[in-house]
Amino acid sequence: MLGIMAAGGIALTAWLLERLGFAPVMAFLARAGVGLLWLIPLRVVVVATEVRGWGALLGIRRRIPWLLLVWLAMVRDAVNTFLPVARVGGELVAIRLLRLRGVNTSTASASVIVETSVTLALQIVITLCGIALMLPLAGIQTPLPELLAGVGAAVVVVAGFVAVQVRIGLAEFADRTLGRALRAIGGRDLPLAPGLDRRVMSLYRHRAVLARCAFWQLVGFAGGAAEIALLAALMHIPLTLAQVFVFEALIQAVHSVAFVVPGALGVQEGGFVGLAVLLGVAPDAALSLALGRRLRQLAIGFPVLLSWQWHEWRLRRLSSAHAAPTSG
Repeated sequence: MLGIMAAGGIALTAWLLERLGFAPVMAFLARAGVGLLWLIPLRVVVVATEVRGWGALLGIRRRIPWLLLVWLAMVRDAVNTFLPVARVGGELVAIRLLRLRGVNTSTASASVIVETSVTLALQIVITLCGIALMLPLAGIQTPLPELLAGVGAAVVVVAGFVAVQVRIGLAEFADRTLGRALRAIGGRDLPLAPGLDRRVMSLYRHRAVLARCAFWQLVGFAGGAAEIALLAALMHIPLTLAQVFVFEALIQAVHSVAFVVPGALGVQEGGFVGLAVLLGVAPDAALSLALGRRLRQLAIGFPVLLSWQWHEWRLRRLSSAHAAPTSG
């Protein structure tokens, strides 16, 4: 099913290129030229700062090397982007790799679950802000009552997500079911994590740590917006700060909604083009921005996936080497 989704996304991207014109889109990319390479260090810097929020959650129980977390965060993103794992496999891989470094499974799992909760809360707020900015840019009168209702609904959704974790033990349920999904991407089952729900709630009680996590995630959002601004500058596409904010806020929302499509293939590109129509940006220019971001994902994601596979191969080889004398 996920393979069909991916094929459909590629077909949609090809259709957009044919519809908007291959030559104009390539012309925008040609303007950027080798300047596109600046997206790689920018993304690494963004991940390296954003990961401090995850480190704050893990730091309650155990100190983890910062560079290790940076690599793990990039592995999480690459797995979720390029493998058919419905945007959950990356988290499972990260938990397993942390466990292999001696981190308690429940500690690693709780940090990922709480970070996801913080991400959900911030994503809803940022999306609503993006919509509020987009409407006047599109010449639509801002419906204040509807936006206030949206804020109220967002609060209910986030509160409900946390309440479900507390009342029915969602964390341990996920630990029992999703952990086995590692087999689909070549990993092994995660061991059960007794007391995972208690670990999750202990993190929720540390408000200062939650605030740090939220702050660094906001820094990561700003970095994503900076990427769009840099792409626009390289391609000589005039964008205001408000337009940059709307693009980043709503494209992130599109990614969250389209989690069943690997890498949001086609969905990301279609989202950029759809927003461009509302914001008064040339559709072919917007498609160029989307493809520029896609090139960055490929340039970083594939080497990171290869590094992860090399790491897994090395672990298996070491495990076989230790098992050989025992079996003999």
